[in-house]
Order: sequence, then structure tokens, then C-alpha cells
Amino acid sequence: MAKPKRKKKKPGSGRPNVEFDLDAALVEIDATRQTLSTEKVGPEWGAMQRLLLKAKSDSSTVARAVAGRDLDLIDQLIAQLRNPELEITNSQPEIEAGPEIPVEIRREAMRAYRKRMKLTRLDLESKLGRSPLTSGKDADFDAIIPPNTFPPEVWWALAASGELESTGEGFYKIPTQRRDF
Repeated sequence: MAKPKRKKKKPGSGRPNVEFDLDAALVEIDATRQTLSTEKVGPEWGAMQRLLLKAKSDSSTVARAVAGRDLDLIDQLIAQLRNPELEITNSQPEIEAGPEIPVEIRREAMRAYRKRMKLTRLDLESKLGRSPLTSGKDADFDAIIPPNTFPPEVWWALAASGELESTGEGFYKIPTQRRDF
């Protein structure tokens, strides 16, 4: 049985390259920004996310701003689009020292956190990729939600002592710079 002939593509038959106009996008972003409010959840936030992603803003920062309904971060992203040299300030909540947690409980919590991190990484790396012969791919995450076997106060205390680093929204990671002893 013969294979059917493939149609040859004619030159110029593909999708035309459309140049992105940042000035027009900024006008549309400003108009959408005026309709946003932290109390109102609606399609305006999705529209803002699409516009910022189209304007080549950092996708993780855009996702954090939209998910958290953070108008200050949205304003910083818009200012960064106007002036790419601007740095976005990290608006993480201050970690307050809660009640004193015993050292044994903190040690058990860190052990549970490391075990959860290890199992999550192994789970993501062991998933098969494109072919049954692949061995998966490297897990590219650095923060997880800690085990719920310990109350949030334990995780706050670990973050306040520098053993963990809060990345926001209940996620914690092991700090890249180790503490001095």
C-alpha cells in the first residue's frame, strides 16, 4: 500500500509574524489595571495576567501577583515594563517569632520536611517522559508545602531561626546559604 503524498507548504503560508507593540500593550495594561481591586475576583485578573505574560514579564512573578491579588506587585511589574532596569522588591511578610518550640520537635519537623522533599523529588523524577526507555527528568522545584503533621507555628519558628526560608503562600525551602555556627 502506498503512502499518500504530503502536501508541500507554499512559501508564506504559515502564520504571519506579528510585531509586538509594547506601547499599545502598556495602554491596555493601564486600562485593565484601573478595573482591578483586591476584593473583586473576576475576569479582569485573568486579562491582566494574559497581558503581562504577552508583554514578556516574569511568569512566576505574574502568577504570584495574580494569585495573591497583590496590586503593589502588579504596579511594580508595570513599572518594570516601562523601565527594564528596575528591580522588583520582594514583598514577603515578616516572619514573627511565635511561641518557643522545643528543639526535639523542631528536629523532628526538619526531618519530616527533608523526607517530604526527598519523596516529592523522587516522585517527580521517576515519572516517565516521552519514551518508556527514559529515566524521567530532573525535578526543578526548590520549595514545597511542609507536612501537615506539625502545626504552622513550628514552620514559622524554623523560618525565624533560619533553618527554613519562607517563599510565600505556605511554601518553604531550605536556604541556599547555610547558617554560621
